[in-house]
Formats: sequence, C-alpha cells, structure tokens
Amino acid sequence: MMDKLRIKESVWMVVVFTVLHALICIACRSMDVEDTHALTLLTLAMVFILCSLCGLKIYFTLVALVLVNVLAYLIGNALPALLDPLFGEGNMWVHVISTSVTTLVLGVALVVSLRRFAPSTIFNNPQEGKKAERYRVRWVVRLGNRIVPVMTDQIACFFSEDKSNYLMTFDGERYIVDATMDAILEALDPARFFRINRSCISALKAIESAMVDAGRYTVEIKPKPGEVSTVVTRSRESEFLRWLEKG
Repeated sequence: MMDKLRIKESVWMVVVFTVLHALICIACRSMDVEDTHALTLLTLAMVFILCSLCGLKIYFTLVALVLVNVLAYLIGNALPALLDPLFGEGNMWVHVISTSVTTLVLGVALVVSLRRFAPSTIFNNPQEGKKAERYRVRWVVRLGNRIVPVMTDQIACFFSEDKSNYLMTFDGERYIVDATMDAILEALDPARFFRINRSCISALKAIESAMVDAGRYTVEIKPKPGEVSTVVTRSRESEFLRWLEKG
C-alpha cells in the first residue's frame, strides 16, 4: 500500500497536472487550436505517473488509464453544460474550469482509491526483490574434496573456532565457511539470524531458550555449537530481547 510520503508526492503531482491542464487549455483556446488531444495525453501521463509512484502492477495501471480517461471524457462534457449559464455559452473559462476540476477530482479520487480500497495484491513489492537479492539462500561449502550446497533454511548457527568459521545445520553437520563473521552476518536476513557475540550467529529457529545468570543471557542453541560461548554481548542484550519478541 501507499505510505504517507508517496501520498504527499501523489497529491502534489495531481495539483501540478491540474495547473498544466488549465495552462494548455488557455493557450490552445487563445490561439483557437483544438486542445482535446493535448489534454488527453496529459491525463494519461498523470495517471501513469500516479500509478508508478504507488507501485501499481502494469495490468492494473492499464485498467486505470482506460477508466480515468473514459471518466474524464464524460465529466469533461457534462461540466460545461452546468457552467454555461454562469459564464455564457462558448466562454473560454468554461472549458478551463471544467478541465481543471475534472483533472483535480479524478486525480484525487485515484490517489484515495489506491490508498483505501485497492488490495495489496495489485501492488508491486520492490522489497521482496531487494530482499531476495540481498540475503543468501544457499551456501557452498567444502567437505574434504567435495563441494556441498547448504540452504540457509537448514542452518542453525555460524560460529568461530580455532581461527576458522563454521556453519552448523539442524542435523548437527558442520562445515567450514570461507568468509569472515562480518561478511556472513551481512548476507543473512536480520529477522532470522542474530549475532549473539563475536563468535556466534544463531538462527531464530535454533534458539530453545535463554538462561539469565548474574544479569547475563546465555542462549541455548540446538544443536549446540561445540564449546563456543553463547553468552549475549552485554551491549546487545536489549537488541537481542527485541529481536526475540519480534521474531
């Protein structure tokens, strides 16, 4: 759905296009030039930009383009009949006002509809793509003379021992990982993994409990990563608790 920043940008975009419609109408009418095509193109441009700002999928963007253009035609032809008695038939300002009002009403109505009524399934979700690109789903490790792919979902923890870094699966298998702990952490989804201390990164699913002793938290990870300390770094204790609650 649309956030507040995009709503604000969208409303300002409607205002800009309303002014552009009015200016084009004045310019064309002053020079006695037909303005229908120019105004139609402006309307289509406004709808396309609004749908892009809101992240609407292309199929629904096309539907919005057709629907708004049809409504613009109907309203744009109905308003002059209401305004003619006030300004006189054929008055240029009848067309300027009707064009501006039509653009403003349809633009705002489109923004409100996208914000309040459209289901999230019709929106693109750029975060999903970014997340898929950013976080690793598979780790390629060595086991003797073999190369073994390990899915991230199968990993219970990463840990350092004897100057080497390892990953441990939920089956208890351990493999050397050719990467620093910092690099490993950067490749993991922070909603699913937490760096307990300098030597251990645990998956949320691997944590059974956390023991409190003298104000320090010791995490019970299953399977246990050897003799590696699982005491939470003191400076990260609050963050660790928030992570557990959020997870």
